[in-house]
Amino acid sequence: VGEVGLAMPVPLVAHFRERPSGENQITSIDSDYGTLLDEEARQEVINQLRVPSGDLRRPMLGELRSSGGSDQPPMARAWKLSALDLNLPLAVTTASPESLEAKNLSGYQNLQKIRDEAAQFRRGYSDWRRGAARGARGEASFTAVHGLADAQAGSGLQGLSALEQQAPSQHSAPSPVSSRSRSRQSSRDLVGPAIAEDGTLLEVEMGVGTPTTNLSDTLSAAGDAADEAALGDEASGDWLRFAFNPFSEPAAPKRQALPLCAANLAAIGAAGSAASLPAQGSREATAHIAHIGVGGFHRSHLAYVTDVLLTKQHAGEVKAAERWGIIGVGLMPWDKKMAEVLTKQDGLYSLLLRGNAAASARVIGSILEFVFVPADPEAALARLCSASVRIVSLTVTEKGYYRCTDGSLDRTAPLVKQDIDEWGGARGLAQPRTAFGLICTILQRRRSAGLGPLTVLSCDNMPMNGSVCRAVTLDFASAVDPDLAAWMERDVAFPNSMVDRITPATENEHRELLRSEYGIIDEWPVIAEPFLQWVIEDSFSAGRPSWELAMPNDVMLTADVEPYELMKLRLLNSSHSALSYAAMLCDHVFVDDALADPDVFAFLRAYMLEVVKTLGSVHGVDLAEYQRSLLERFSNAYIKDKLARLALDGSQKFMNTLQHALLYYRAQQELVCEVLAKSSWVAPAHKHAKEGTDIVALALAAFMRYAAGTDASGEPLELVDPLTDALRPIAVRAYAGLGGGPCIGDPAAAERGRLEATRAFVETIFGAEVAGWEAFVSNVFEHADRIRRSTMRDVLRQCRLSQRRIVRAEKEECEARLKELCKTDELLTSRSEKDAVRRFYAEAPAAAASSDSAARTPAAANRVGGPGLRRVATATAASLRGARISAPPGGRV
Repeated sequence: VGEVGLAMPVPLVAHFRERPSGENQITSIDSDYGTLLDEEARQEVINQLRVPSGDLRRPMLGELRSSGGSDQPPMARAWKLSALDLNLPLAVTTASPESLEAKNLSGYQNLQKIRDEAAQFRRGYSDWRRGAARGARGEASFTAVHGLADAQAGSGLQGLSALEQQAPSQHSAPSPVSSRSRSRQSSRDLVGPAIAEDGTLLEVEMGVGTPTTNLSDTLSAAGDAADEAALGDEASGDWLRFAFNPFSEPAAPKRQALPLCAANLAAIGAAGSAASLPAQGSREATAHIAHIGVGGFHRSHLAYVTDVLLTKQHAGEVKAAERWGIIGVGLMPWDKKMAEVLTKQDGLYSLLLRGNAAASARVIGSILEFVFVPADPEAALARLCSASVRIVSLTVTEKGYYRCTDGSLDRTAPLVKQDIDEWGGARGLAQPRTAFGLICTILQRRRSAGLGPLTVLSCDNMPMNGSVCRAVTLDFASAVDPDLAAWMERDVAFPNSMVDRITPATENEHRELLRSEYGIIDEWPVIAEPFLQWVIEDSFSAGRPSWELAMPNDVMLTADVEPYELMKLRLLNSSHSALSYAAMLCDHVFVDDALADPDVFAFLRAYMLEVVKTLGSVHGVDLAEYQRSLLERFSNAYIKDKLARLALDGSQKFMNTLQHALLYYRAQQELVCEVLAKSSWVAPAHKHAKEGTDIVALALAAFMRYAAGTDASGEPLELVDPLTDALRPIAVRAYAGLGGGPCIGDPAAAERGRLEATRAFVETIFGAEVAGWEAFVSNVFEHADRIRRSTMRDVLRQCRLSQRRIVRAEKEECEARLKELCKTDELLTSRSEKDAVRRFYAEAPAAAASSDSAARTPAAANRVGGPGLRRVATATAASLRGARISAPPGGRV
């Protein structure tokens, strides 16, 4: 049934085989099923009936090569049907007429039940078809599952091969328009609970209520080891193409994959790889950027743009005096693996860009060297202090700055204290352990050698990251050498920057995709979305690359980065953090799946609408459109971004993205309330301006619930955060009596204890000033109490219903306003203008007919409208000037 190869349920085929052959059999299809089968499905059933009864299977793209004989259960090839999120009715998936008879479903009287269940399955299939082009889905492991007949024998679960889903229609580029595909909600659409607008829990049961089994549960329980043992290499590659690269052709030629290194670039290109490769001779530089913290984020923007610039300079497309390359710097023990990989690959790596409209791969060659400081500190420092190094850039994440909640350097942190204690005068540190310890050592040695200052460029996701980096670095320098601090403050530039590109963690599936699709064996590729916006403050001490000439649409040099930075941090980064905890408490794993959940989507949308109030105008940016684009980018199914990545270091991310926003919002709300109290004739510009931080408080309550350590079923939740030891006991106290159980002791005292724990949680993240905002703390506490008494899902559902009521009220207001405007427009239209419009409608059909006949000649084929219609338009133009024309029912303009 359909292009993806979903076959007609076997019981229906088996039933019709028992009927007399010929026309009577075809007639029975129409009489028994009526409107259930459309013409396409009806023909499919007829084709199935022509298959010999010993083999009910269809050819499936090459899946038959690995399947067994005709004795294999016909529908027991459910490799990855969980990716469709469909529930399969047990009766419909029964494999043989004998089992139907055993269930008393083989007689004609029981066919109505099968018909209802088939219709239910078909509704789910139709839902999936509407979003089929959206690509990769599924929260189970990405490895295909094969040979589940034994595991399914007890439950009766059967399905279809995922390879059948690789129809030609799925390999065309999907629409770039974002939509929360109904396919991702199909299991909820078929059977599940719902909440009425008044909050009442309703049971929604579509069909006849036959018990259903979700295949994703069975697939998850099967285990990776069994999956891999039952799956051949060729089938695995085919499934990977479907799940991770919807733009692949199913019959793409197999090519030999080669390890990525400089010596193999020519061979990779000669083998026909679709990846863009560095041109020979392009990897040469006269100036260098030393980058601390080489990870996926750095390699998806700074290294990528620098590589584009090198390529264009080599091709003569960009004229610049100097050519810039990158020296990767590994400072922490976990950087050793990256050092080994990039050294082995001659600094080369692959960047996979995957979006809703296209996929591409590019081998990046801008990293020319890599130094791992712990292996040989003196040699590394000698290289980094050379005259060619003009910029030191860094992406060390928020926790790499060791800041207190007031923004100052935490000198009590063990690594910071060790660097301060070991400072060696004019030579600085013999073995730096922190980023600013390394920066100060480089600057101290350059100053002693008379090489002059350089630029320190922070690319981390923090508000005013350059200013933050400057503050902590000068704080460290003041602690070790006040003269060095004074020189740095005067001569060293710390430009601010903003980087907007979603870059998930690299998975083994990405490595395998690169190998199978592009013929490249890369041990540590990078995957990212196509969107890129990099805004940099144009303040450099010793020159800079001409990044804006390499990618003028994606890179901006400006004197004021702050509006762009705040926009991105508060709407993207803080939304990522808010989304992660709420969605994981609803059992989601991937970001795109979470956005397909209406409850989570409504929460995130409301969160953005609340946070955007703390932003001013941003030059050249429509904030409403930016929010819509973020929701579309978050829904990108082709990068499979994980919520666990977004949940890392939540306390640091919330502090950096929301602390100043909350203080600003508090001051703004107090001012608004004061003005409105004094002036009855003054109204806020936005009708919701007086509303508080309700959704932000809900996000904090979700974070606190996640930090408590267990989910609703008691399973442990891993919290990866530098403040885990401090936050977890506080969160446990705040959620005492989880699940609404009886309180031990005085209920009022227990409530006061939970409130104080909530206040302590907020203070640990944001500091005493935010914790002193009673209204906000009370709001967080109220949401936490609701979550404690029910579940995160129930609270998000109520949030969605509340947002729905607001939207409906605004819709009614808009409709009423539109009616009023239409009436006003009617009153302002003169009689002559109305007559001109009526004449236009009366003469337009005749003119259009004349135009159509004239357009049949070759000379008039390319003219639009024709002379007759143009004459009518010209004749009425004078009287129609300034008039608003609305076509009557059935009319044409």
